[in-house]
Amino acid sequence: MARLPLAKIRVRNRYRKNLGDIESLAVSIKELGLLHPIVVRPDGRLIAGERRLEACKRLGWKFAPVTYVDVKKVVLGEYAENAFRKNFLPSEVNAIRKALEPIEKAAAKEHQRAHGGTAPGRKKHFGKVAQSDGRVRDKIASFAGISGRTLTKIQAIIEAAERKPRKYGPLVAEMDRNGRIDSVFRKLRRMQDEEKRLAVKPLSGKFRTLCIDPPWSYSSVPERARPSYATMSQKELLALSVGAWADEEAHLYLWATNADLPNAFALMEAWRFKYITTLTWVKQSFGLGTYFRTTTEHVLFGVRGHLPTRVRNNGTYFTAPKTFHSEKPDAFYRMVELASYPPFLDVFARKIRPGWTVWGNGISEAA
Repeated sequence: MARLPLAKIRVRNRYRKNLGDIESLAVSIKELGLLHPIVVRPDGRLIAGERRLEACKRLGWKFAPVTYVDVKKVVLGEYAENAFRKNFLPSEVNAIRKALEPIEKAAAKEHQRAHGGTAPGRKKHFGKVAQSDGRVRDKIASFAGISGRTLTKIQAIIEAAERKPRKYGPLVAEMDRNGRIDSVFRKLRRMQDEEKRLAVKPLSGKFRTLCIDPPWSYSSVPERARPSYATMSQKELLALSVGAWADEEAHLYLWATNADLPNAFALMEAWRFKYITTLTWVKQSFGLGTYFRTTTEHVLFGVRGHLPTRVRNNGTYFTAPKTFHSEKPDAFYRMVELASYPPFLDVFARKIRPGWTVWGNGISEAA
């Protein structure tokens, strides 16, 4: 084991920003000695042991035991050294991801070539490439004791802050301070969704069929149960120009959660539609709930004028599995297209749908 003057150990471009409790570590080193040497490159650049280096300096040491490591193992060495000591902050985890990803991806490609994968001249299978990238992400995340999905959320928060520091920068500080990555990520998604909603172009034209899925406010439920999209208050929903969008003879399909049914009836009346009946989506799995677990969601059907339905054999419920990010099932839209009349409008839509005009914060502009 070599000994190196502390003055010759150079610390540059380190991922760890918060060194934690150095005083307690210095007391431990003074009592027990330096049990693990500081790890450096042959040129004296620090790889692992910055906390121990700082503790040795505070003890007044001039020299410290060091281990020299091949420069090719720098990033991996620092991560392995620290992963079992003081936990990295999420922002530090992301910095290491950026350093490790090119190394791991290059190694994965080399492994593919060696085992008959995407060798030069062979056609790439993009499904396998995506799987390979996922395995690389999971491998990097495992060093920090987190999942690949959690690492992806950390990356999204950091990259949003890099693009718009003033708007999203505080989320990084919040994430590092409390370590609650999921809740900060949900807050990021809501803020981004709100940004989309403010950028939506005004809607023009008249529609005979309107489907509206209001982003109901969930202020009374715990943070973990709140949606990851921007919400609106009842006052904001009442101010929507639904009356100007609907033809004199029109159908309205108004989505409502079980808790928001009273608010939905108030919206329908304010928008000058007559309530006719309730359609029910029966889901195939349990959702959240305070008294009962939610397995249904409802659609209030209303009419302006005297416009009948096109068919008379539709029931008042349909069954479909739960979808993603407030997206409604295709079975519902098939029912609407059979029962009602074009032109069709989907307000607060989550995806573009052929034959429909879509509008809202899930889609950046009408299509």
